Amino acid sequence: MKLYSFLKYGVTGLIILLIGIGVAVISWDGDGEPSEQSTISKKDSTRRPKRQAERRTGKKKGRKLGQRASTNEIKLESRPKPSMSLEDEEERELTELARKVLASLQAALDSEDYTQIRQILEMVQRAPKGALGKHSEGMPVALRKKIIEAVGWFGALGIPEITGFLADEDPNVVQMALDQFEMALNDISLGDRERAKIVSMASTVLTDKDALEQIFMEISNMRNSVAANTIFTICQDGTPQAKELIVETMEFVTGEDTIQTVEDLEKWVAEHPDDPDDDDLYGPMDVDSTDD
Repeated sequence: MKLYSFLKYGVTGLIILLIGIGVAVISWDGDGEPSEQSTISKKDSTRRPKRQAERRTGKKKGRKLGQRASTNEIKLESRPKPSMSLEDEEERELTELARKVLASLQAALDSEDYTQIRQILEMVQRAPKGALGKHSEGMPVALRKKIIEAVGWFGALGIPEITGFLADEDPNVVQMALDQFEMALNDISLGDRERAKIVSMASTVLTDKDALEQIFMEISNMRNSVAANTIFTICQDGTPQAKELIVETMEFVTGEDTIQTVEDLEKWVAEHPDDPDDDDLYGPMDVDSTDD
């Protein structure tokens, strides 16, 4: 009877132990890291409070050199080249000249020649009314989208050419252009000065406050002097909506509700100079740098 009881409780304990191990394995992946779902949930729930806390203390969290991807890794992670092919219905709306434009864009993409892409875009913008679309005086929507795809494939390099599409009359075209801006800002090889140029260009065209707020969040990832210069530029050259929103952004970036004017911001920058290590934390990645 004692042996039977021992076996009975021993087996029960073993089952409980195995269940516990199984739960632990499910919570962690094979590399000993938290599962993707748990990590994403944690980021979503803590991201905004953390950013606010950084601004209240005057500290910013930069990208350390060791965390940057090498040039080769960035090239391997680049998006597939877009196709300039259209659906039959969309293609029927184009003139023969527009079809030649698409073929030229595809050739330039295949050869990764951005200079040629820019020349094609300039030619298209000078085309007379009705030269590109059978039923439209200007550039057909389908062609505008393909141009954004072609230019956007080159990342931050193509942002100046995409800027004008942020004011397009077609909301889908605007969204595509906005997506390219956001993808450019996610490029880990860019320093804060390059990001400042992208944010400033968007502010000169965008009028949608939700889109502006999303892009202005990037200012908080810049060193203090660059963030201040970006805000100054937007105050001078931004759309009325951008100028209105940048006042709220100043408070968000500095963590102080007394920052309401350019003069207030100048005083804040003088009191919160850049850290000596900011060049390493926020500067652009060297072309030939590699991770250890």
